[in-house]
Amino acid sequence: MTVRVYTGKHCQPCHPIEEMIKQGKVSEDVELIDIETDEGFLKFKEEVLDKGDGAVPSAYKDGQQCKIGCDETGNILIFECPMTDDHPSSGED
Repeated sequence: MTVRVYTGKHCQPCHPIEEMIKQGKVSEDVELIDIETDEGFLKFKEEVLDKGDGAVPSAYKDGQQCKIGCDETGNILIFECPMTDDHPSSGED
């Protein structure tokens, strides 16, 4: 299952995350979504705003919010997502 990462071009903390994703420095399959587009905002509204959240950058997998961090080197984005019955949490094998 893909992690959806919501960002915006006017979000300063989003820029390094976007760059790492574009460079492929991620631990998961990621879909980068710009909330400043009509399509991106609709996805953001359905998955994030309608649940009472609303911050960017934010990441969701299977409809649940994930924490965004880096590995110990700071070179790979790590997504810590809640476990579901069908999908184990990131970082656990």
